[in-house]
Amino acid sequence: MRRRRAALVVVGLGRMGRLHAENLAGRVPSAALAGVVDAAEPLARAVGERHGVPWSASLEAMLEDPAVDGVVIAAPTRLHPELVGLAASAGKHVLCEKPLGFDAVDARGAVDIARAAGVALQVGFQRRFDPGWTALKDALERGELGRLHLLRCSHRDARPPEAGLGDLLADMAVHDLDAARWLGGEVADVLALPRASLGEGPVLAAAIALRFESGALAAIDVSRDARYGFECSAELVGSRATGRIGYGHRRGDLELLHDCRAAVRLSADHAERHEAAYLNELQHFGQVATGSREPTPTGEDAVAALELASAARRSSEAGEAAGPAPAEVCA
Repeated sequence: MRRRRAALVVVGLGRMGRLHAENLAGRVPSAALAGVVDAAEPLARAVGERHGVPWSASLEAMLEDPAVDGVVIAAPTRLHPELVGLAASAGKHVLCEKPLGFDAVDARGAVDIARAAGVALQVGFQRRFDPGWTALKDALERGELGRLHLLRCSHRDARPPEAGLGDLLADMAVHDLDAARWLGGEVADVLALPRASLGEGPVLAAAIALRFESGALAAIDVSRDARYGFECSAELVGSRATGRIGYGHRRGDLELLHDCRAAVRLSADHAERHEAAYLNELQHFGQVATGSREPTPTGEDAVAALELASAARRSSEAGEAAGPAPAEVCA
């Protein structure tokens, strides 16, 4: 017997919202696009007419439809907790883009609302659905890498986003912090250093060091102005082998480094690099919205990632206040 496809509404039609709508309109077996919402009525109309689905400038109007199973939230971060609350209160399951709020307090509030309403809440950390990243995790869990010693991750945009920077840690590095927990386990210590702006404008790069409760270490670098393209690469250095992804084609084939060879073909942006991940994420949520799967990553994962981002920010601010350490001169 063929399973019913979940009817999903996309709210927020910026780049990510339009990408989700495009995928749901015909590329996700478990779900179908049931409507689109954006506060800018002409945009909502244009996208709705493009896909032949109802459109509205108000989410409340869409939530009145009993046929709608769930909502995909891709609106600005400041609206995430409110929109999660609206959808959950109407009994609709939710896939919310990261971050779940500006900080862990906002995110916790959204989690509590969804739990009280008895609906599933999934968060848009798409790396957990990316073939390369899942292959890396599988290799670690199968024991191919041995005991984890070091995780390294580089997350770099070619240019700053045109729609506004947002917060470097909560909006960008939160992906890396979630991936670190997913691969390495709970985190014991966080140290973050921003690139000093030197009067040139906003901080566009940062380095983050983590120590996991297992004793393994992580080194994360993020940049919003790397110029050469989009990079989302990672290495897990273990006691038996090293697993490496993100240096080749956008589909992110896993490399187990036993020889000294590597080929490089970088993606232009996250939409190209994570094409399969965004589809797999929606496929999973479609199954969540019809009751056949549990949501992952969860709201709790989003809270944990934002708590790490907050810890990184405190570390960064403490380092800036202290100033650079004096250089040691060797005889």
